[in-house]
Amino acid sequence: VAKPKAPKKALPRIIIRTDGPFPLHVAIAKIKQDFPTRRPHKDLDYWEGACSRFFRELKKHPWISSSKRFVFDAPVPMLHPEIKEAYAAKIRNPMDLTTAECKLLQGGIYQGPQEFVDDIARVFANAVTFNQSGHEEGDPTSCAYYDASQHLLRYARWLSLESISPFLVDDSQSEGSKQAGPIPQWNLSTSNHSDARKEMEEIVMKQPIDRSDKGDRFTWMETECEKLLKSLRHQSDHKRMQFFLLPNYPADYFGYIPHPMDWETSYGRFREKQYETFGEIVRDLRLIFSNALKYNGRMKDVDSVSKKAYDDAVTMSEKLEAAVQRMVITISDRVEREKVEQVVLDREMEIAQKEEEERVRKEWQQERERGGPIAPGAPKGDSSTIKVVRRSNVRKGLDFDFPFYDEEGTQEQSAVEVSSNQKKMYEEQQGERIRTDRATQYLGYAVHHKLQERSFAIHWAKQLTEKIQLNLSQKQNIINGKPGSDANGTTKEGLHNNDTASFVASLLEKSDRSQIKLSISTSCKQKKRKHRTRIFFD
Repeated sequence: VAKPKAPKKALPRIIIRTDGPFPLHVAIAKIKQDFPTRRPHKDLDYWEGACSRFFRELKKHPWISSSKRFVFDAPVPMLHPEIKEAYAAKIRNPMDLTTAECKLLQGGIYQGPQEFVDDIARVFANAVTFNQSGHEEGDPTSCAYYDASQHLLRYARWLSLESISPFLVDDSQSEGSKQAGPIPQWNLSTSNHSDARKEMEEIVMKQPIDRSDKGDRFTWMETECEKLLKSLRHQSDHKRMQFFLLPNYPADYFGYIPHPMDWETSYGRFREKQYETFGEIVRDLRLIFSNALKYNGRMKDVDSVSKKAYDDAVTMSEKLEAAVQRMVITISDRVEREKVEQVVLDREMEIAQKEEEERVRKEWQQERERGGPIAPGAPKGDSSTIKVVRRSNVRKGLDFDFPFYDEEGTQEQSAVEVSSNQKKMYEEQQGERIRTDRATQYLGYAVHHKLQERSFAIHWAKQLTEKIQLNLSQKQNIINGKPGSDANGTTKEGLHNNDTASFVASLLEKSDRSQIKLSISTSCKQKKRKHRTRIFFD
């Protein structure tokens, strides 16, 4: 008999309260329910695909993708119902990133890329408008949102003008004001695109590269430089880069090109950390292809090799410029974002310091109220007395002691006086240690100098002894009638013949010659002994 199955348990019913704040994922799901149609990326129109790529790249920003402090993916009233009325009073056209994406994928709502970019800019412009008053008052949350939204407006403008560049309106003939900084709305035009590139290049090209020590991991700036260099070394570009990798130049190359450059030389300079700014490495890489275009442009219509080198230089130059623009956007965002984060961090530290000072002041006030009134002139601090006992600090192994360790006895002091005395004692100790270090260093130099003089004296005495012994041996040889020899044992001949030595010896053997007597006499008067340096001969 089959065993009856147990009845299935009913799943718990999830009830979402509409009067309270929505969780972020619930708010996003609720927005997507209002736009049931979500076309895949392959079904989008050409300009819609470019807008979708721009939006996905924008969503990768750290303050949007993984930040828990800044939320732009859902309407503010859904996440914070308590400020719903205040938000509606300041913001006439609310917008969030999820709504803008759903409207794009729904289709038929946006008539062109300009409308989509205006909605994206409105998200951050609304955050700037709403938090401006709180930023002026110094509210931490408002200040953080205000600074972050200002930067995201600039980043969205840079990214949109690069990502949607095929659909820019050509307004090169018209004159207009230059657009820079965090502006609430911008036109997708060629002039604004040029202004954005100049703005980013001013930030990046003169930016010093944070270089790591040899053997350490690359910094994020060095990693971006390495990406730029390796963007020219893809497997698909191997044949196009064959003329630009190594310094193999024709015989007449230097007659046309004063500053040759190749990829291997540039990469070697990068590995040796010779580049100080981003502009230097970009200039060298651009120089590779500009030299090729200049040299091969003369013979491209005659010589097939020059034609191929010229075409490869054109192709790789375009690829380099695309990689440079990607690098410029990334570095501009990172540099400006770190500045904003530093400002936010300094502000938070200042607020924390003020809160700590306020807490200490309140504790002192409470202690003062419990202990009664404080006499005029008393220090502002803990008035309780502390018994301070000092012991003589005897240092074993030392033949001296610091003079400020010799205090003994007990005395009553307040906490402020104890702290002041300890600070004074520490300063005296530091000064005494500095003086001791200087005396030790001077003594070491003096001893070293004396030892060096002694070494030179011993060496000089040894040389002098050898010379004396050599002279004595030569004189003895002359007396005995033998020819002299030098230090190497060779017989000395040249100026005197063999009869000269025997002639001198015969004169010395005469008994009637006068001899010189040498005697050493000591004086009876005793003089005071003086300390003199002694020289010992080994």
